[in-house]
Amino acid sequence: MAKADGWNEETFEYYASIVRQLPETHSRMIDDCARNGIAKMDNETKEQLKRAVPKPIDETTREICRRLVKGIASGAVTYEVFRTWLDSPDGGKVSLPDYQ
Repeated sequence: MAKADGWNEETFEYYASIVRQLPETHSRMIDDCARNGIAKMDNETKEQLKRAVPKPIDETTREICRRLVKGIASGAVTYEVFRTWLDSPDGGKVSLPDYQ
């Protein structure tokens, strides 16, 4: 069953396989993720983010996206981790280490 956001396990695994097989796509995926993430944020979320982190929203969003893409590529960010992060207002307290 597909989630309202369109990310079910099958969709996640499809994109995860691309991320793992094509590291040259990482930069584009990170850019798209950051651009779409900022565009979808409501004003309240943007204000919370501004108060929570010292960096500009675009830098913070890009860093989160980079960690997601690199984590997926390494296999450390699984569908379950992704869903917890995506479904929780506070990211489910999911730590996204700095995967290189």
